[in-house]
Parts: sequence; structure tokens; C-alpha cells
Amino acid sequence: MDLKSNHSAPVLTDPPPVNKSRFGIRSSLLPYSPLGSAFSSGLLLTVPRKKTGVLDDVRSTCWLDAMKSSSPTHKKITNGLNTEPASTDTDVTYRTWLLKYPSALKSFDQMMDFAKGKRIALFLDYDGTLSPIVDNPDRAFMSNSMRAAVRNVAKVFPTAIISGRSRDKVYNFVELAELYYAGSHGMDIMCPVRRSIPDGHQDCIRLTDKQGKEVNLFQPASEFLPMIHEVFRSLVRCTQEIKGAEVENNKFCVSVHYRNVDEKHWKTIAQLVDDILKDYPRLRVTHGRKVLEVRPVIDWDKGKAVEFLLESLGLSNSDDVLPIYVGDDRTDEDAFKVLRDWKRGYGILVSSVPKDSNAFYSLRDPSEVMEFLKLLVMWKKL
Repeated sequence: MDLKSNHSAPVLTDPPPVNKSRFGIRSSLLPYSPLGSAFSSGLLLTVPRKKTGVLDDVRSTCWLDAMKSSSPTHKKITNGLNTEPASTDTDVTYRTWLLKYPSALKSFDQMMDFAKGKRIALFLDYDGTLSPIVDNPDRAFMSNSMRAAVRNVAKVFPTAIISGRSRDKVYNFVELAELYYAGSHGMDIMCPVRRSIPDGHQDCIRLTDKQGKEVNLFQPASEFLPMIHEVFRSLVRCTQEIKGAEVENNKFCVSVHYRNVDEKHWKTIAQLVDDILKDYPRLRVTHGRKVLEVRPVIDWDKGKAVEFLLESLGLSNSDDVLPIYVGDDRTDEDAFKVLRDWKRGYGILVSSVPKDSNAFYSLRDPSEVMEFLKLLVMWKKL
């Protein structure tokens, strides 16, 4: 792959479901011992049931605490104007936090000094990174100016979006064929075909895209689809009486949005989700920005998606590659940690409030992300 040329990534809708033999998912993906049953071995996990009663209330309370901590209060923005007076204490706290996570804009020259002679690979989250967080998740549109910035950066660096949304859904938001897309927190990846397939993933499905190019489709949680669809229907049914609650099917995960729910009902949502998952010990919950994510219990996340994409692009195990990952959510921390552990990449957290992170740098909001992308393009053209 010529990293200096304009490259186009494939975009396809999903093929009909396939059986496990075509994926060849190995037990190394699983953190627990497999259990044989009607589903394929290697994807069903033995997890002990927890007793009901007081423990349920304790667990839902813990969930409530996590829901609050992952949903910090932000200043309300109306028509681009800040409707709340600035807090001096908040500003001081944020400036202090910037000492640990410096602005990627102000540190850009320093970052690029290290990037000289290296091949940059760019990974981006979508919601809260390329688009603002909005009340209605179906209206999380990116601006035309952001789309232009992403298109331009993808012309000079291999660029992928790794989102919690389904792959098809995030493509419909972005509408750029120049990118690579990984949906469902990296559990649904479309990537280019290479002569050598990433280790441990020899059985990726090979398809032909609309442009006639061969591509690989990798879906390590494919066996969970019936279970995910079943849980989605149950969550829609049990939350329909809660005003503002919205359940989103993101193919390999289910997102329960509570952004528009009165906080006094958050514990009810936590309890409902907990009650349903008692019958699905092979599913787990992670917390995002006012969203509960129901996901399969497999050892796969955005960090492993970054590793997989780098291998697929022929950019792994090379000292002259510099991966950059930009994201705002807790699920992006897995990717930040991979880059930190490698000691050869930059994680950039998008946040306007102080929070602990595995990232090295920070950007305040999507508008700063756009400026950072423009700087990357300008630097490449120097």
C-alpha cells in the first residue's frame, strides 16, 4: 500500500450470516474457559450466576455511581454561545489538568518533531470526536467542514474510524470512501486484503466491494448476533415506559441511552439492564457518556482493533510507524493504553473536563479535533 497516494477504502453492507468455520475464531480471543453448548465452542463462557436480593441493589447502586461519573455536567451550548458564566475554579482545575495532558494543538510542533521520518496512521472515534454529543443519537451529524478535514487527512495518511456505532451506521454519518471503518467497538472491521493475514485471524471472510476490490471482513463476535438481537428486543420492551430512554442496536452491541432521562430514573434503567443480563452471563456492560453498552464477553476492544488494522495495513512491528488515536470515550482508553504500552504512538483525549486517561495529549472538543486534522495535512505538505 502506497501511504503517500490517495487510497480508497471499501464500504459494504454486511453479507448473510456465516458459520464459525469461516471465521476460525480461536479460544485466544476469550478471557475464560469455553463451554460447549448449542452455540459454538470458544464463544460461550462459564460465568457464575449472582444471587438476587440485596446484592442486586448494591450492584445497581454501583452502576448508578458509574453512570454519574461517566456523565460529567457540561456547560450548555446554544447556537454556539455559552449560556453559563465561566467558573474560575473550573478553569483553574482544567488548566492544572492540562499540565498532565497538554493540548495537542499547542504541543503539535513537539509531536511532529518525533514524527519526522515516520509513517503516521490515524485512528478516530466518531461521537464526541468528529461530531458533537447530541440529545438524539440519530442526529449526530458531522459538519461539512469536519467532513472536508477528515477527507483531506485521509488523502495523506491511512485513516480509520473505530466507533461504538454499527459499521454501516457510522459510514452513513461520515460518507467518505477514503477511510477504513470498524464498528461495534472494533468487533466489525472491513479492511484491505493482504498476502499475509494478521496472526490468529487466518479465516477472515474475503469479499468483493462495490468497486470490485477484494476486502476482508472480520467479525470476532459473530456468534453472539442472535443473543444481541434478543437482548435488544427485551431492552426496548422494558424501557419503553421511561421517558427519554432510547435503545440502539449497534449490531454486536446494544446501547441504552439515558441522556434525555430524568436523573431520578437512572437507577431504574440500571436495574432493568441488570435484571435482563442475569439471563445472559456471556454479555457485559460498559459505561460511556450517558450510555450503557451491552457487549459480548470476549477479549476484544478498540485497542485490539487498532492492532488488527495496523497489521492489515502492513504497518505493525515497524519502528517507523507512528499511530495516533483521537477519542473521547471510556472505550477509547483501551486504544490509548495499547499506544502507551507500545511507547510508539500518541493517544489524544477529547474532553472539556478533567479526567484520568491513558492518553498523552488532549483536545477540548470536536472543533479542536478539526484544527488538529488540518495541522496534520499542512505538516505533511511542508
